[in-house]
Amino acid sequence: MFRIGDFSRLTQVTVKALRHYDALGLLKPAHIDPDSGYRYYNAGQLPRLNRLLALKDLGFSLEQVGQLLDAELSSEQLRQMLELRQAEVRAQIADEQTRLARIEARIDQIERGLASNRYDVVLKRIEEQPVASLRDTLPARSAIIGLFRELFLFQQRHRLTYSSATVLWHEAEFHDEEVDAEATIGTEDLIPAGGRIVARVLPAVETMACVVHEGPPETVSMACETLLNWIEANGFDLAGPERGVLLQRGRPDGQGWIMEMQYPVALPAGA
Repeated sequence: MFRIGDFSRLTQVTVKALRHYDALGLLKPAHIDPDSGYRYYNAGQLPRLNRLLALKDLGFSLEQVGQLLDAELSSEQLRQMLELRQAEVRAQIADEQTRLARIEARIDQIERGLASNRYDVVLKRIEEQPVASLRDTLPARSAIIGLFRELFLFQQRHRLTYSSATVLWHEAEFHDEEVDAEATIGTEDLIPAGGRIVARVLPAVETMACVVHEGPPETVSMACETLLNWIEANGFDLAGPERGVLLQRGRPDGQGWIMEMQYPVALPAGA
């Protein structure tokens, strides 16, 4: 038998790791001297240790390794476990490749000296939200302020709670006039029926590309341009109407405004 230090040199596994495997029950010493407490291992334990290391190298957790070591799996069962791990690794690689593409796109922005470098694009999931909604066809995008004015008067008149203000642009392409727009305010309260303002739920969006814009609403086009360039550079497709969320209302001189522009995105089919 080998003392733990000798077994460590023989197997190229640290003493610390061997003690950890012992504590987890993965590889118990063949013998522990009752007087000195020294741990001893024998050559017959090498196959179990080598299999432990091989499974660990494949990315299985130590908990999973323990299950695989102790279970008498058939070749087919082991194959199924390995195929599952194979699918997990492929998904991780795909995620990292997507992240790499975003890094490369950002580097390209910096190298080209784009002013849009001031914006950081974030992908996130947006939960569904109950809202009071007012949708209309507007002569221009700037007329959206009129819909929100009507909404806020309605909210005050009926004493509705208020959490956020969101505009949705229901356009397949940009228009300067005849704009299909929807103004909403988040509220959990019941909406009185029978008028132009209706209750509805903004649907959840699994992947939303977002940027935060600080400045007057009139300058938000810079944030939108950044977002659209980023979406194209990273190989996404638009997957729904764009949204603009008012995070902080500013002063009449344009100072203090904070908005988040949100674009639903998805990877092309088969990507």
